[in-house]
Amino acid sequence: MNTPELPAANWRTPPEARPDLNFVVKDMQRSYMRMAANLRWYEHTWLGVPIWQLADDLVALQRIVFDANPKWIVETGTKFGGSAIFFASLLAMMGRSSDSGGVITVDIHETREAKALLADQPHRFAPYVRQRLVGDAKAPEVLAAIRQTIAADPGSVLVFLDDWHDGDHVYAEMQVYAELVEPGGILIVADTTFEDLADTPVVVPSEKYPDAKRSNPRAALRRFMAERDDFAVVSDYTSSGISNFPDSVLRRVKGGPA
Repeated sequence: MNTPELPAANWRTPPEARPDLNFVVKDMQRSYMRMAANLRWYEHTWLGVPIWQLADDLVALQRIVFDANPKWIVETGTKFGGSAIFFASLLAMMGRSSDSGGVITVDIHETREAKALLADQPHRFAPYVRQRLVGDAKAPEVLAAIRQTIAADPGSVLVFLDDWHDGDHVYAEMQVYAELVEPGGILIVADTTFEDLADTPVVVPSEKYPDAKRSNPRAALRRFMAERDDFAVVSDYTSSGISNFPDSVLRRVKGGPA
């Protein structure tokens, strides 16, 4: 008995038609990222300053900043000040003046290293860091201070959320910081790979993160995107390399939540 041959389209799907089937590459990227964590990628420096970012992410971030061309870059999570100096140096290289727009950075604590870098013995690009705030990034008084600074020198805003990686905290941050981003602007949620690093030596259960597999930036991202239609994921910047935020570069596509 001869069985008729099925048309190829019925049983074979081109990879480009179903990118979600490209699981081998995704698994390799995830494994490489976990290996990078084991090799202490967070010991990188930028212009002499410690910066806790993957090298591929630094390249992606400079592309994003250049393309988005924001007047203001707002980051949560100052840590040692490395990312603030990184963003400041990008604005300087783009020909910006240090007295118009710039970087706003906020953290729940100010480290000795960040204070030295940005205030006591300022780095050459520290003048581009126009505002340093200490407090809960989602606290009303912190948000009011940020809004006041931007209102005094209005312009487009890029937001980079990279402080406490608890899912509820990140979700709450996304809700309030999204309102700083105008249509066409960019919101980035750092370290969605926290979920992939759960139960490794990098992300072990602790008082701060008792269940990182369940509560993490990616969980916050899923929750946020399920409720909103005014933001869309932009994968172009992080799809080809190793990233700590491969799925969380968001562009605002219209004003206001659905």
